[in-house]
Amino acid sequence: MHVLKNKIVLALLVGAFALMAGCAGSSSNTSNELTETAAVRDAKVKAQESDKLTMLENTFTLFKESVKNHAPSDVLLDFLTDPSESWLDELESHARSYDAASIDTCQFYEAYAIVLYRLFEREHLWTVPDYRMLYLLLYESEFLDLVDRVNMGPFEIKNDRGSVGLASSPKVPIMLFNWDDTKWKLDLIETLPLITKGIEATAAKKNWTGAKLALYWLDKKYHLQYSRLDESLFEPIGF
Repeated sequence: MHVLKNKIVLALLVGAFALMAGCAGSSSNTSNELTETAAVRDAKVKAQESDKLTMLENTFTLFKESVKNHAPSDVLLDFLTDPSESWLDELESHARSYDAASIDTCQFYEAYAIVLYRLFEREHLWTVPDYRMLYLLLYESEFLDLVDRVNMGPFEIKNDRGSVGLASSPKVPIMLFNWDDTKWKLDLIETLPLITKGIEATAAKKNWTGAKLALYWLDKKYHLQYSRLDESLFEPIGF
């Protein structure tokens, strides 16, 4: 009887130890699985960030090449955020309607785009049938030429915002991009004020409005070619 009882107790103890070992093993496996999952997840995030950084650099290069080669408007628009495209339409509308008082409320780059648009209209200089403000800002304003004249710094990404600044001041961006689900797009609305910030410093020193600085820049570029590069361009010219 005692022998049978001892066998039963021994069997129960063996079973208990086996169960404890199984639980410990299961806990260890679960811990390893969680650790592996976290490691894999971290690796994926880093890989995605690396891919997005490469894509940002490629987008910047392709955009500059497209502008240099005078790519069609649909190609250029594909590089821009949707709000940027809407802003171009709005700015073109302003070029057709703003009077001197309204232009005085504009930033330099906006005022310059408006008077440049009116000069092209007055002198019949257009070589494109549509998307004319896009054409002016990317090709004729020379704003992007300012970027080509400097050494650009490393690209940076923070969440869904990409940027690039000067090599001498990489933390101070001069071009901004937004991540649009699958690709980067240039935020032209936020980029132009950054590119022209140095130019606008001239207006501040001379106590000029953005509109007066716009005429100054227009005269620098076209004074040997066209007359009446003056306040007459502050008024609508009958489109």
